[in-house]
Amino acid sequence: MLLIALLGIFLLSFDIGNIRLSIVKTVLYFSLCVLGVTELLGLFTSLNLISLIVCWTLIDIFLILFLIKKKSFHAVFPLKERVKRILLDLNNWEKFLLGFSTFIVLGVLVQGLIYPTNNWDSMSYHMARIIHWIQNENLAHFRTPIYPQLSSAPFAEELTLNVNLLLGNDYLSNAIELFYLIATSIISSLIAKELGFKRFGQIFSVFILICIPEVILLSSSTHNEIMLSFFMVMGIYFLLKTLAQQTIINFILLGCCLGLAAATKHTAYIYIAPFLLIWMVYHGYIILFRKQKILWLHFLLVVVSFTVINSAHYSRNYQLTSNIFGSDEDIHNYYVNEEHSLKMMISNVTRNISYQFGFPKIAPVVFDITKGLHELMNEDIHNPKTTYDLYSIDPLATHENNGSNIYHAVLIILSMVWMFIFLKKHNPRLTVYWIAIVLAFLLFCFYLKWVPWAKLHAPFFIFYSIVLAHFIINTLKSKILFSIAIFGFVSYATLIMLFNWSRPYITLPPFTSEIKITDDRYQKYFSRFLKYHADFKKVDNIITSNNFKNIGLMYGRYGIEYQLFLNSYRNDVKPIHINAHRLAESIPVSGPVDCIVSSKYDHLIEYEGEIFYNVTKDNDGYIYLFLKK
Repeated sequence: MLLIALLGIFLLSFDIGNIRLSIVKTVLYFSLCVLGVTELLGLFTSLNLISLIVCWTLIDIFLILFLIKKKSFHAVFPLKERVKRILLDLNNWEKFLLGFSTFIVLGVLVQGLIYPTNNWDSMSYHMARIIHWIQNENLAHFRTPIYPQLSSAPFAEELTLNVNLLLGNDYLSNAIELFYLIATSIISSLIAKELGFKRFGQIFSVFILICIPEVILLSSSTHNEIMLSFFMVMGIYFLLKTLAQQTIINFILLGCCLGLAAATKHTAYIYIAPFLLIWMVYHGYIILFRKQKILWLHFLLVVVSFTVINSAHYSRNYQLTSNIFGSDEDIHNYYVNEEHSLKMMISNVTRNISYQFGFPKIAPVVFDITKGLHELMNEDIHNPKTTYDLYSIDPLATHENNGSNIYHAVLIILSMVWMFIFLKKHNPRLTVYWIAIVLAFLLFCFYLKWVPWAKLHAPFFIFYSIVLAHFIINTLKSKILFSIAIFGFVSYATLIMLFNWSRPYITLPPFTSEIKITDDRYQKYFSRFLKYHADFKKVDNIITSNNFKNIGLMYGRYGIEYQLFLNSYRNDVKPIHINAHRLAESIPVSGPVDCIVSSKYDHLIEYEGEIFYNVTKDNDGYIYLFLKK
C-alpha cells in the first residue's frame, strides 16, 4: 500500500526533464503523507492496523483516480529510453563509481534484511516507543523512565510504525534508512549541479557519500541520521532554488524540508542554522543594496510550514513540561555546554575531530596528542562542563554509534587547507557552501558537549562529500594518484560493510561482535550485548507460555525493552511502565499488570496491594520476572 502511494506520487510529480528532482520530491511528499496520517490517527486515538489500511487505501484510490484523470501514466513512457541513453553515455570511470555505489547499497540492503535492528538506542527508545504508540493507539506521552521515548523528535519512528504495523513485523525497519540514503545521494548530486559541477563531479560526490563508513553503518540500522540528512540536504537545495526562483511552491517546500528535519532529530537546528543565516543575510543584502522587492508572504510560508509539521509534537512536549522541546534545566545541561571560552572551543573541536581516528595503533597516538594539547592549555580533557562522558577514542570503531571515518577525515582536513589557501579561485557558491559547513561544525562544537557518538557527525560528512569531490578532482589530476584515492574509498567501504560490528557479513572478534549470520533472529537482537540474551529469552518464554497481556515494567533510566514486545504488532501484549522519569511522574500507570519485569534483583515486589515473586532468580543480572503466587 505504501509502495502504491510512492509510485502514485512519483507519477504525479514526474518531470522527464528532471528525473532526479521528481524522485526526491516524491520522497518528500510521501514523508508528509506519513506524518499527516500518523498524527491524524493519533489525534483521534485510532492509530491501529484497520485505520492505517483505510487511510492508505483512500490515499491510493485518490492517487489512482487523479492519475487516470490527468493521464499521468503516459508521461513515464519515455523514461526507459532516457535512462538507457544516459547509461550508454557514461564513461568507464562513471560506470565504475555508480556500479560500486550500487554494490554497497545492495550489500547494505541484504545486511539490514538478514539482521534485525540491534543497537541499544533502538531497543531502548527508537523501536520501544513504537510499541507503546501502537498499544495506546495514539502518540500521546505515556509514563516511562526512559525519557527519550517521549521527548525525542518522532518522525523516523512514525514512518517505521506505518511500515511495521502494515507488515506485522520489523523485517523492513532497517531498510528505511537505506531508502533515505538513496534519496540523499540523489539530492546531493542536484546540489552539486547547482554549484556548477559537471556530470562526473556529481557522480563522484555521490560515490564519496556512499563510501562514508558511518553512513554505511547507519544505513542498515534504525538510527535517524540518514533520514535527517536527507531533509537537511533537500532544505539546502531549496535554499539555493529560492535565490533563483522565488516561487510560492519553492518556499513552501523549503519550510517542509526544514520542518521534517526538525521532526526527525533536534540536532537539525544546529546543522542547518548557518545555511539559514547566510541565506537571510543574502536576502538582507539584496533588499538594502539592490533595492529588490521581497514578498514577505513567502518567508511567512516557510515559518508556517515548519510550525505546522512540528506543532503536534511541540504541543505534547509543552503539555508535559511547559517546554516545546520537552526538556528542563537538568536535561539541557546534560547535553549542552555549561561554559564557553576559546579553550573550550579548541577542546571540543580537537576532540570531535580526533574521534574520527578510531583505528588500531592510530587511536592511542591521536588520543595522546589530544591529551597533550589539553595539558598545554591547562584544560581538563574530561571537563564535565563540556563533556558528556569521559573522553576516549575507540580503537575498533566499526559500530554505528561511533564509527570512525579516518580516510574521509584526512582528506577533509587536507581539503580545508586547500580551500582556504585558494579561496578566491573557487566557485563563489561552492565557497559559501563550504563556509556554511565549517560554521555548522563550529556551532556544533560550541553548543553541544563532547559525546562519544560519531553518528552525530554523519551529516557533516554527507554535506562535505560535494566539497571533497571538488578537491580530489582538482588536485589529483594524475590518473595514478586518482586511482589510488578511489582504491582507498573502495577498500575501506568494503571492509566496513563486511565487518560491521553489529551486523557482520564476516564474524571476526574483536573487530566484530560474536554474532553470526547463521544465528537465530532473536539472538541477533543482542548482537552488541549477548550476555543479556539468556535473561530475555527466559523471561519472554514465560510471558508467552502464560499468555500474559499487560506487562509491568520497572526499569532504570535507559534500559532495553523492545525484545519483549517483538510480536506486539499483531497482538495486544502491552508494555506498562510502573516507575517513571521525574518529568513523566504526573502521567498515571495505564492499567493493572499481569506480571512485572524488573531490571533490579529482588525476592519480591509489592505493587497495588499484591505480591509478585521473582521466578527467575538464577538470571545473569539484567532482567527478572515477577509473578503473582
